[in-house]
Amino acid sequence: MHPHHLNRRLVLKAAGLGSVMLSGIAGPLLLSQQAKAGLPPAAANLAVFTTVSATLTGRGNLDPALAQALYQAFQVAVKDFDTTLLKLRAAISGEDITFSEEQKAEQSLSQSILQAWYLGVVGKGKKAVCVTYTEALANQVAAPILVPPSYSYGPIGTWTTKPE
Repeated sequence: MHPHHLNRRLVLKAAGLGSVMLSGIAGPLLLSQQAKAGLPPAAANLAVFTTVSATLTGRGNLDPALAQALYQAFQVAVKDFDTTLLKLRAAISGEDITFSEEQKAEQSLSQSILQAWYLGVVGKGKKAVCVTYTEALANQVAAPILVPPSYSYGPIGTWTTKPE
């Protein structure tokens, strides 16, 4: 088993465990707070995330399991993720996707969502979490051409040698 598969499984298990703990301990409180704030429940937010992701990536066939894993990683990594996600959905609902000066959070989130789908990473720096590697869209595009399916293939340091 490759290390990146192990990391992804750990993230998925941890996210699943966190969801179970949240639903068992704080779920009713969170749901009542969401209802008071007019926020949809988590399943609806996951659907919003999937729709926003499809719009941003231009792909309607995104992996639902990966969408859920990315969504859960974003909930941990991004403060007020669900609120900003709903604002982002409203911002990109028209034909022309442009962001005003007041929509920096939405623009930043759109870039982060694209990074997550194409590179498989949520967050930046020391707080970055690799959710997937081989299922990342960039590697899926390269899979039919490159073996292994990645833009960084070959032995370490091969890029330093001049091509013949």
